[in-house]
Amino acid sequence: MTKKKASPKNIIKTKDEELDDYDGFDEEVMMEREEKYASHIGAFLMWFSSLENGLDIAIAELIDGDHHHDTYLILKDMEVSKKIELFNELSLSRLAHVNKRQKLKENQLKSIIKELTSLMVLRNKIAHAKWYSLDKEGYVRVDTKIAKDKKTIVFRRFRITPVAMKRGMSRSAALEDKIFNFIEELWN
Repeated sequence: MTKKKASPKNIIKTKDEELDDYDGFDEEVMMEREEKYASHIGAFLMWFSSLENGLDIAIAELIDGDHHHDTYLILKDMEVSKKIELFNELSLSRLAHVNKRQKLKENQLKSIIKELTSLMVLRNKIAHAKWYSLDKEGYVRVDTKIAKDKKTIVFRRFRITPVAMKRGMSRSAALEDKIFNFIEELWN
């Protein structure tokens, strides 16, 4: 049984497949697509890494614009989701002291947080996907669940194509610029 549904931002489509008696994968498909996919997976992860570094710098600027050392002591072992929360809280705190155009800035911040979260989810799906399960349509297993009947194993598969990863890279670059502009405007 397969169900298809679109996911946020139309970046990736999903489908659920129930486990038959035995799990397996099509080695030919994987070998055929490995070269094409590997470079895009690596490139996407590198672009996201740049975005995460930009987020670290933005947090450091919010904490102490003159000195980043202490901030990196805080951030060094922090998960991306926690960094997003910290960035949001620090920005909201700063916005509370900036009365001019506060509502506009809050909306900009909400947009940034939403996009950061969306890209983080995409990054996690790409980084932790079971790439051996890639099929001819570009669907790859990303999650394993127990069905509502509690008797069936269901694999959640996302359609993650090189085009979707390229879009994610473009979104990462644009968002990094948006974050730096947001921080710069907070200080002015």
